[in-house]
Amino acid sequence: MVSRSFGRLTGNPHDLREALRQHATRAAEKLRKQQSVTSAVMAFVRTNPFRTDLPQYQQRVVVSLEKPTDDSRDIIAAAIRGLRRLWRKGYAYHKAGLTLLDLSPKANRQLTLTETPQTDEEAKRSERLMATMDKLNRELGKGTVQLGLPRKGNAWSLRSERRTPRYTTHWNELLIVR
Repeated sequence: MVSRSFGRLTGNPHDLREALRQHATRAAEKLRKQQSVTSAVMAFVRTNPFRTDLPQYQQRVVVSLEKPTDDSRDIIAAAIRGLRRLWRKGYAYHKAGLTLLDLSPKANRQLTLTETPQTDEEAKRSERLMATMDKLNRELGKGTVQLGLPRKGNAWSLRSERRTPRYTTHWNELLIVR
């Protein structure tokens, strides 16, 4: 499961789509790291339950995948299909996320009736692409290679005005003594 509360409330479907895309990417990375595949994705959205002055809405939907996968592109596509069924106009959304369901080991993946040698070649190509993305992000820094870029000032990014300084891990936050 990957989810986060938003930095501010939003009614913009583009913000929700970007958030779910980022969450799906992170979930797929975790899936590949543990060498598993998923057969279904549950996407959810909700408003802030503590804001009783606003209309409330929370809903989730399960989207089945054509075949078990760990490919970020397939998981993102399923999450976006789910969002299309979830989103309702007139609500100020506070949180979105997704859960991967029906996990199984990649080595013991159940084949579907429609799989052919051609789909096996596509699977190998997809595996190489995802391995390359993971390697680049691991070696060059998180978020170096992304599927779609987030907009600046989006509602779903976390606020961090009150975060304590990270003196020991970020050069630009190092204390200066005069």
